[in-house]
Amino acid sequence: MPDPVDILVGRNVRQLRARRRVSQLELGEALGLTFQQIQKYEKGTNRVSASKLHQIAVFLGVEISALFEGTEMAQFPSKVELSPEAYELAINYDRLRSPAGKEAVKTILTLMSTEKAA
Repeated sequence: MPDPVDILVGRNVRQLRARRRVSQLELGEALGLTFQQIQKYEKGTNRVSASKLHQIAVFLGVEISALFEGTEMAQFPSKVELSPEAYELAINYDRLRSPAGKEAVKTILTLMSTEKAA
């Protein structure tokens, strides 16, 4: 199972690439890679080396830190194992600014989990 940080970095690469309207093929060619390798990076299936992360950031015109945005939530204790979906949910929950929004999400999840148990 891919590491949550690899998944998050891959998603950031995909989002930044898409915002700049760069195809996987174009990014791959710029890095000397196939578009299939870019797909694997974006899915978090394959880890991106430090040198490739640097090349990606330069090509996309962003600070390398932009590729790691949201990874501060990846500092879960090593004993906690989350699915990629649960990890993404936790990141998005943490990004909510409104306390009422956070409460609404908790209420919805509680109701849904109670519904399944019934």
